Amino acid sequence: MSAGCKLTLDIGPMLDDQWTGIPVFTRRLAQALLRHGGIEVDFSYQLTRIPPSLVLAAFKAGTGTFLREAIFSIDSNAYDAVDREAPMLFPTAKNTCTIGGREASTVHDLSTLLMPECHEEANVIYHMRHLKQDLDSDDAVFCVSEATRTALALHYPSTARKARVLYQYVDWPDSFEAMDRNLPAPRLGRYAVILGTLEPRKNLGLLIRALRMPDFKRSGIKFVVIGKKGWKVDQFLAELTPQENSKLMFSGFVSEFVKYRLLRHAEFLVYPSVYEGFGIPALEAMSLGKPVLASLTSSFPEIIGEAGVYFDPFSVADFAAAFKEISHKKRQAQLAAKAAPTAAQFTWQRMAAPVVEWAAAAS
Repeated sequence: MSAGCKLTLDIGPMLDDQWTGIPVFTRRLAQALLRHGGIEVDFSYQLTRIPPSLVLAAFKAGTGTFLREAIFSIDSNAYDAVDREAPMLFPTAKNTCTIGGREASTVHDLSTLLMPECHEEANVIYHMRHLKQDLDSDDAVFCVSEATRTALALHYPSTARKARVLYQYVDWPDSFEAMDRNLPAPRLGRYAVILGTLEPRKNLGLLIRALRMPDFKRSGIKFVVIGKKGWKVDQFLAELTPQENSKLMFSGFVSEFVKYRLLRHAEFLVYPSVYEGFGIPALEAMSLGKPVLASLTSSFPEIIGEAGVYFDPFSVADFAAAFKEISHKKRQAQLAAKAAPTAAQFTWQRMAAPVVEWAAAAS
């Protein structure tokens, strides 16, 4: 590695109040790079250098609320501009403020390209408007899975040589285990968890249709749905009968600790999405020793491996058969034994390595 290796990391996603998805990815990437120690990391927002103390405080708070207020409440002239000689990494698509030098962006999925019907038109336009231009101007493109890298190279062949895989990892706070141990178990009976923003490509409708089948009606397993309501979800919920509704519990957005508890005490995670770029909920569940009932699509086999039971996301019958298999305690135990070891392969070192390698070469 060359001396004086430096990187500027855009922290725009971390300004969100509720950290899920890309904001969490950004936080984990920032912490991985800081822990690595082999690279000097600057933080920026709209080409303005953000003091590390503000970013570290946001890590501790677990929200971007105070970070955003701190940035916007101080005269911008009080902050320095970014080092335009240092390579810059965007943890998602680039924003309008770039340095025009060696830059890299991150592709989390291609769902707006591959299945625009699953998104609102405004969201498709937002994501696709500058995608090709951004990719062409990138020195490197980081993809959150090999499945995403392969899909990107297929649709944008010019990225094949510069696309790199950037795997995420899971890092529950050390205090969570003791906190959970000192509380009574959730009084929910047997249940499985569905985790993520409720929107069409998450395929919640498959579960709703499956609830009408005999195996689901007879099952004592309920489904706890964690996540914000997205596009068209009310349309799915309107189809529920009272009996079917009794099988579903909707928590809405929850804190990281509540999510930890719900996953830890669940029997397994259900992941019926028709497409995902990575699938961090699967890794979170597996890190707690939970198997995954997942669609046989996109990145899931790559991330979940042998810790899951797979099904065709367009077949209710196939989903029902897979559900019946994973509902047996003996089968759950077999899969659970592979869950944590598989999740342990995704580490902060593995996330930091490709970024440090690129930054060293670009410096």
